[in-house]
Amino acid sequence: MHRHHTPCTPLPARQLFEITALEAADGPWCTIGWGIDRAEAETVAQDCVTRTASPYRAARIRHDGRVLAEHRRDTL
Repeated sequence: MHRHHTPCTPLPARQLFEITALEAADGPWCTIGWGIDRAEAETVAQDCVTRTASPYRAARIRHDGRVLAEHRRDTL
């Protein structure tokens, strides 16, 4: 009997784009999610700083340990 095994682990971390966010000016950067490609990660990061309810101060896109982009909330 041949059984097909489907892995339940995500793609290797080096293929994912980490999204981290900063809630307070003196707070730590916390991982809030992962993107499967840069475009998805950029969309999530931008949404996190522009949403009307509880926006983050800033959001970063990291890939393979490097910061690739940072989005900041507009201040009035």
